[in-house]
Amino acid sequence: MKDQAGEFEVVLHGEIFITLSGVAARFTLQRTWVQEVYDFGLLGEGEHVGDEIAIAAALLDRVAKIRRLRDQQGVNLPGIAIILDLMEEQP
Repeated sequence: MKDQAGEFEVVLHGEIFITLSGVAARFTLQRTWVQEVYDFGLLGEGEHVGDEIAIAAALLDRVAKIRRLRDQQGVNLPGIAIILDLMEEQP
């Protein structure tokens, strides 16, 4: 179902998922770039919802970090992957 922002959200396995198009709309990103981030493996396992891929809504904070690293620091996807891995390793 679409929410007020026009984002497609669905509950699967008791968890809220949002389509890649919904992620792009929420963060004002190109849909193709969000797909590239997903294909690079930075957004975990997705679920197919119709003709779309949806990711866990819990990953939206991660999308925000990825966007900041790209926009503010100019980091590419391989660099972002390394940075996120290092951030997650810290206690």
